Amino acid sequence: MNILTLDVETTHKEKSNGGTTALPYFNNRLVSIGYKFMGLDTEYYCFYHATQEPSKHGFYMVQKALDEADVLIGHNIKFDITWLRECNFKYDGALYDTMVAEYVLASARRWSLGLKAVAEKYGTKKKKDLVDDYMKSGTTFYDIPYNIIEEYGIADVEATEKVAIEQMKAFGSTFEELYDDPTTFAHTASVV
Repeated sequence: MNILTLDVETTHKEKSNGGTTALPYFNNRLVSIGYKFMGLDTEYYCFYHATQEPSKHGFYMVQKALDEADVLIGHNIKFDITWLRECNFKYDGALYDTMVAEYVLASARRWSLGLKAVAEKYGTKKKKDLVDDYMKSGTTFYDIPYNIIEEYGIADVEATEKVAIEQMKAFGSTFEELYDDPTTFAHTASVV
């Protein structure tokens, strides 16, 4: 089974009522995509950045990975899928959302579902501190130095994969069991 973990970074716009939106419907742009198949190294591609040229063959390589994937993992995967579809990538396979899975594991207890907190719970780290000051000042991923974006993005992909693996252990299952015969894992059907 080919299990692919993926994360996108994008620009964001200030909202009139405060806060920001990074959705593609507000003239935001896809800055980068990182992904990794379990057991392999993380791949990282630039699509739109102030100082970094777009990665040669980036679209092709990401689409090739999506074509080979049986399961796509992400933290709040609906955001990443929205961006993939908006940018004309194709993926119609199985999804696993580590944020939704963590909600199921919480069993009505209140704990943070953000990647930083969830990653720390499972003994890994999200490198949020790399971009915090930029984000607080309103700087988007388009203008953050690309080497920082790449380090941040790779860390997100690797943290998300580790979280997913640890969640499967907490559920007492494997991705193969979950996706080969979903009826054996019906109590967590909402994570797919």
